[in-house]
Amino acid sequence: MAAKKMPPIQIARRISLGIVLVGFTVLTILHQRLQGIPSVDALDPFGGLETLMKFLAGGEFIKKLMPSNIVLFGAIVALGLVLSRFFCGWFCAFGALQGVFGWIGKKLFKRRFEVPKKVDRVLRWAKYPILVGIIYFTWTTASLVIRTYDPLAAYAHLSAGFSELWAEFGVGFILLVLIMVGSMFYDRVFCKYVCPLGAVNAILSRVPLFRIKRIENTCISCSKCDRVCPMNVEVSTVQSVNSPECIACMECVTACPTKKPSLVATLGGKALNLWTVVIIGLAIFVGAALIGQATNMLQFVAPKLTDLATKGNINVADIKGSSTYAEVAAAFGIETERLYRELGLDMKKVPETTKLKDTAAVAGIEDFETDTVRFAVAKILGVPYAGESGETSAVVKPAAQETTAAQAPASQQTETAQPAETAAKTQATTFAVPADFVLEGTMSIQDVAKALSVSTKQVIEKLGLPADIPVDKPLRDLKDQYGYSMATLKEKIKQ
Repeated sequence: MAAKKMPPIQIARRISLGIVLVGFTVLTILHQRLQGIPSVDALDPFGGLETLMKFLAGGEFIKKLMPSNIVLFGAIVALGLVLSRFFCGWFCAFGALQGVFGWIGKKLFKRRFEVPKKVDRVLRWAKYPILVGIIYFTWTTASLVIRTYDPLAAYAHLSAGFSELWAEFGVGFILLVLIMVGSMFYDRVFCKYVCPLGAVNAILSRVPLFRIKRIENTCISCSKCDRVCPMNVEVSTVQSVNSPECIACMECVTACPTKKPSLVATLGGKALNLWTVVIIGLAIFVGAALIGQATNMLQFVAPKLTDLATKGNINVADIKGSSTYAEVAAAFGIETERLYRELGLDMKKVPETTKLKDTAAVAGIEDFETDTVRFAVAKILGVPYAGESGETSAVVKPAAQETTAAQAPASQQTETAQPAETAAKTQATTFAVPADFVLEGTMSIQDVAKALSVSTKQVIEKLGLPADIPVDKPLRDLKDQYGYSMATLKEKIKQ
């Protein structure tokens, strides 16, 4: 018997997933080799949720994340509210990767395995506490706590070589292998039990707009819809598929053998053609991208260091692994030779055109991190920097506006004046700050003074702010005007 042809809508779904997976893979490979290519962190929609709350509270993004993360996450929220987990079924690169291994498994084993129902019901809840835990620890640490454990990030760094992959994403790589092997036996095992973004979409799917409805009087109870569902949702016994596990793939609808429709896609209770559902999904995603473009938030790549220096708004933390030594020196007004001396590197072995992340391989040394360069630059400039695990450093004026210690004659470098931040700190009025106090960008100086039971003058001195700064406006709204960052203020309030 000839194999039944795949319905056009399912061919389109596989093409969509294939394009996303191939595009994602190509970008992650190019990112390892070229500048100006988005990293996996900037392409991950879940990063939008991780950084959104931090941005709202302090006007800052979590290190490594970009405004694009918020745009992508916004698109997924819109999709989730209208079309349930449509993103999971049509646009998710990691879902597509699991699908590839699932197809391989079916070819090898000639069957599909299922987790026992009692175990399955318990495991389906695991993704929700995982979501809560990630949000909590990301919020409290202001860093990507999930990154080293992220199997998607591990996949994106396969082309970096095993040594770098294992050093940075050892746990994530192990999870990636386990998930891909598991997907050969069980469809979308990560989506069902672990994925935090899937948990977000499952919560959004509680809004009853998109539903697959079963017409009982034409249904022949063949259970074919149950067998083809990649998420193991029971379709043949319900009037409407309300499960938060439904990824809107519509495999059940296209597999239904009845001549009269027995399974129908509906939106707001009205039956829709399947292609209409797809067009709506694409329109929402493209619409979000257009809004992101119009608001200048569709930024997948961090601005060049030289561009930030020109604007006078450059941070030591803006130094990326894809930056070269020449770019770092030029952007911060540091003599290249001075930077190399501070790092203990040989310019003959490590040319100034070398990317920072390639230093270890080029120089033949071990454990050289981009953060090492950030600390060196901060030391030369005399500005605070807390490292990858802490907050970002203070805003540094470019060389065109302020002569740095590196530019001064060698005989004067040891006598360079302390930066304004350090001087302000030594003059600050001492008062007790509770360990659990968190300074947020939404606070005004008056709010801080009231919370700590001190005067606004004491707060201004403690933070090293100008005496004429408004005390009734949110701190995040004044940072550009007065040349500070929220990260710097948070560090000072703890000192």
